Amino acid sequence: MAIPRPQPDLTSERGAVLVHVTIAMIGLLAFSSLVIDYGVMWAARRQAQNAADAAALAGAISLAYVDFDDHELARQSALAVAAQNLVWGEAPDVTAADITFPPCPPGSPGEDTNSCIRVNVFRNQRAGGSPLPTFFAKLVGIDEQGVRATATAEALFGDSTDCVKPFAIPDKWDENMNDAGPPEWSETDTFERYQQNGPDRGQLITPGVPDEYSAGSGYSAESVALGGGDYGRYITLYNSSPHDTVRAGWYHPVRIARPGGNEYSDNIASCNPTIIGPGTVLDVENGRMVGPTETGVAALVAQDSLADWDPSLNDGRGGVKGGCMSMTTGGCAISPRLVAIPVYDPDAYNAMTASGGGHQTVQIVKIVGFFMDKQQADGDVKGWITTYPSKPNAGMGGVPGDNFIVSVALVR
Repeated sequence: MAIPRPQPDLTSERGAVLVHVTIAMIGLLAFSSLVIDYGVMWAARRQAQNAADAAALAGAISLAYVDFDDHELARQSALAVAAQNLVWGEAPDVTAADITFPPCPPGSPGEDTNSCIRVNVFRNQRAGGSPLPTFFAKLVGIDEQGVRATATAEALFGDSTDCVKPFAIPDKWDENMNDAGPPEWSETDTFERYQQNGPDRGQLITPGVPDEYSAGSGYSAESVALGGGDYGRYITLYNSSPHDTVRAGWYHPVRIARPGGNEYSDNIASCNPTIIGPGTVLDVENGRMVGPTETGVAALVAQDSLADWDPSLNDGRGGVKGGCMSMTTGGCAISPRLVAIPVYDPDAYNAMTASGGGHQTVQIVKIVGFFMDKQQADGDVKGWITTYPSKPNAGMGGVPGDNFIVSVALVR
């Protein structure tokens, strides 16, 4: 007698969980591939952009502060900085061909000029490109992925800026009156061109050849730039009376906006947003402002007291080191002690005082950078002449020319 075989119970739910787990595992793997591998790509993309930004700025700094025409030096600076900014734990793939000098893009301060540098950064599948790894995507045959980033930075040049400090110095001139040899300016010279007293007051000094001034005889963009004859020149600016004869080492306290000792002191210690540049006429303060100068300078120096001028930097040409510029957190791009000071026309001032006019003014012809020394006394101002790395504004762009205000900025 045959034994009947058991029939499967088609209504049984045994094994259903395994099916659900299998389907869930497939979904989980797909989701993990999306989250983890896609996350790696976007994290690396952000790191690549940081590398491109840093490299472009390094190249622009070389153009702005070292040699505007030396593209190879700017390229090497960009390559070195790009290599220091890792992308997913490895140096990005950047070659010399990835660093170019195109016309500045539309909307940038120096649109269509040749003051821009562009850097492309890669970690992808091009030859030697060191592509990014994948983890879960390997299950579907995808073994690698890639990212790229690009950045364009511009070397900015201008002649006007804000945050100008309220002590004006005379521009350099051709010294003729006191030199036995060829005309040569020094910081102890006096500008002597117009008779200040007597019946010939206001007339050219005779006999002899009076001192002469022109824009070409003063500080120049080349002389105050790195390696120039005035770069790193240590000078003491002596506090002068508003009616004194023009001396190379004297400065005049001037009004940037409103009069008053407190306003004057605040303009030293902080930033006044008034834009100052060639053609600006500033009123000379009625007094010497010794106390407000000392108060303002002390407050300014205290903002970055650990910074110093190191004559060994930049191949022995000097530069600012330490202080907030060397801090990794809470630092600064530019030391607050690196300031802009106005330079006035000594000829115009000498002519004005000779004419016996009333209230004194100075005509600004240029702006130079000045790094404040920590040691100050008696209302005098001591420091080093340098370029002034202003923040970009609408008046900046183009190429160096006769511009004294230098900066860099990412423009794309």
